[in-house]
Amino acid sequence: MNALGRIAMTAVCATAVACSRASDRPVTVDTAAANAGIDSLNARIIAAYRSHDADAYGTLYTDSAVFEWPAFNTVHGRAGMAAMARDNWAQLRNMDLVLTVANRRIASDHATEFGAFQQSWSDTSAARNTEYGRYVALLVRQGDGHWLMDRFFGFEDSTRAAPAVRRSAAR
Repeated sequence: MNALGRIAMTAVCATAVACSRASDRPVTVDTAAANAGIDSLNARIIAAYRSHDADAYGTLYTDSAVFEWPAFNTVHGRAGMAAMARDNWAQLRNMDLVLTVANRRIASDHATEFGAFQQSWSDTSAARNTEYGRYVALLVRQGDGHWLMDRFFGFEDSTRAAPAVRRSAAR
């Protein structure tokens, strides 16, 4: 190998070593800012429920979002989320949603959230209903720094005991 070849090979090796060292460095994540952004997203979800704003609800998801719930067909995308909310909320009054985050794992451009929820509403007969459930959500940070929901999987919490009134009425 001639001198020029050795210089070129040295430059390539030096670049490779420098790049590998840079990629070995941990990516720092501002978890406080990420938590604040995700908490803001959750607050907007709750606000959309309370105000029956299906269009606002749809905007909280990515274009490629997927919503999975055993009682529903899988829903895709923002328009699908808005349509699902509009259809499902039509007969419900005084809706409320409480989210209890159990764990959140944050990376530089995405996060995973595990938690429980409590959704309450009055139906057309004015009867008050409450559903308890668990969820896992994949959230993605957008280029402008705000967060959107990309995947949601929820299910009814079957471990919660039925209220005493219902048990005694069923006997």
